Amino acid sequence: MVADQSWRGMLKGLHADGWRGYAFVAFLIACIGIFLLVPRQNARDALLAITPGQMPACDSPPTRHMLAQAVSGSPAARTQGLVLQKVGSLRDAFPGVAEYGGRRTCLGEVYTNAGHVAVTAILTWTTPERDEVHLNVLWPI
Repeated sequence: MVADQSWRGMLKGLHADGWRGYAFVAFLIACIGIFLLVPRQNARDALLAITPGQMPACDSPPTRHMLAQAVSGSPAARTQGLVLQKVGSLRDAFPGVAEYGGRRTCLGEVYTNAGHVAVTAILTWTTPERDEVHLNVLWPI
């Protein structure tokens, strides 16, 4: 007699194995799901990469990420117990001027557990090759 090689034959084999067969299939499905759904580090790095010689836009992922890091890591946030909830809107302070003197000025809103505040962020090139950007946040007084 020829063994049934179709999907029905596989189900019969799993049923014959009992709960171990079903557990193995569930494990395989979970592994495939994790592999497909969990973001990989290189995808995140690609999202945050900048193009050398081109200043990132104010509302770009690299600028948002740097602003979130600057707010979360600031001494004021640590000593006052501020927790960043989200970075709101970001826009150019001078529309139509992408970069002036190696700098771009952005206006935005930052939301924390203490409320929201308008901030000014200045992007500056840090290398002559223009492949690294520094973000400086000016807090209102």
